[in-house]
Amino acid sequence: MTINAIKGVYGLRKSNKVVLGIMLVFMVGIMFQATAAANTVGYVDFEFLFDNHPEYDVKNKELQDAAEQLTAAFQTEAEGLESQEEIQALIDYYEAKLEQLADELRTSIVSSVRDVIAQVAADNEVSVVVPIGIVIVGGVDLTPQVLEAMYRSYGISVPSHLRDIK
Repeated sequence: MTINAIKGVYGLRKSNKVVLGIMLVFMVGIMFQATAAANTVGYVDFEFLFDNHPEYDVKNKELQDAAEQLTAAFQTEAEGLESQEEIQALIDYYEAKLEQLADELRTSIVSSVRDVIAQVAADNEVSVVVPIGIVIVGGVDLTPQVLEAMYRSYGISVPSHLRDIK
């Protein structure tokens, strides 16, 4: 191999290295920006959002009404029972019905809050949302935005007493 041939091969390899180096720097830069944007952590006060959901009072009223109806039905059925075992079985039955209804109502609100959190997180390019209780430093508080979006989804504005809290 001649010196010119060696220089040509070396030159080709050197230019490939430069091009690859520039591409690598460019790709790392793009990946770092994408990773930084994708790894934004947000947090919410889930308990506050749950307790102040626009349907919270309505769902609680539904649960209270159902409890009253179930109590009345229990009392009617229990009048004809004689043994303690039959009465206990009836108590267990109605308690299970009430617990199932309470779970359904809670799940309805939790699901609604989670959906709004997911939408607000996506709108703000937040990839991870955690409960406020585990945050020590940093992160983005999405609670006010989630509260606003929750109420807006019902076509109403956030009550002023809630707006002042958050």
